[in-house]
Amino acid sequence: MLEFLKESTFKANEVFFRALNILKKHYISVAGLCFLLFLTNNLSTFLAMYLSDITGSAIKVLLLIVFVVLFFGLQLVLIKRAILLASNVEHAALKTYIPSPKQFLNFLFGLVLYSILTGVVYLGCSIICMPLLYMGVQMETILSEINPALTGVFMMLILIRISFFPFFILEKNHNIFRAGRLSVAFTKGNVVNLFMLMLVLASAYILQLTFEYFDYPLMAKVLSVLNTFIIIPSVSLVMAIAYVDMMKEYKGSDDPELFKNII
Repeated sequence: MLEFLKESTFKANEVFFRALNILKKHYISVAGLCFLLFLTNNLSTFLAMYLSDITGSAIKVLLLIVFVVLFFGLQLVLIKRAILLASNVEHAALKTYIPSPKQFLNFLFGLVLYSILTGVVYLGCSIICMPLLYMGVQMETILSEINPALTGVFMMLILIRISFFPFFILEKNHNIFRAGRLSVAFTKGNVVNLFMLMLVLASAYILQLTFEYFDYPLMAKVLSVLNTFIIIPSVSLVMAIAYVDMMKEYKGSDDPELFKNII
């Protein structure tokens, strides 16, 4: 088991450093898209506050649609850019990066389904935690600590298994259900590797929170800069490299069954 974890950690580090190498060569395009995402998110928040008492509901709905299309459209452009760079395609026509309406709607529907699934898992964890009341555990402790932690663990596992559904939507033009099934089949047997990969990505942020908690503001600021300018732009590249590498090894069906690949 220790040897397996060591190998998984090595693979995660290898993917991360390959992503950094690509990022170094194409920093402006990748980090620029991340900056546009940041700008869009903050601009939408600012306008929502500024226009709350000025405009009518029709304009608010129109602005909401515009920002949803911009924000999630930019995310898909970033993922597509990362996939092409991971596949050693450095230059492509502009239309290659723009998602089709079908791809955009499938991606958006996938996010909605994940949100619904989070609520279902939370309710399920609430039922699981019910016996703790009869063991003397306070309701407040269950609601504020145990249930959220348990829900977080389950949702992290689910996120690992379905994390590649946007890639199948963009690369294969599949609908959300087929893309989700492929992601589950695709990640079967690779959960530990992917968990280690996400742990590597999250390590700088975890250290930042640790330094903030123990009141080391200088170190926290340094790690905040590292997260903003290196880690966040690297995330899509890391996942794209993992996707391209795993696609070369994938021997399963192009339209797999869901329940056969969950475990």
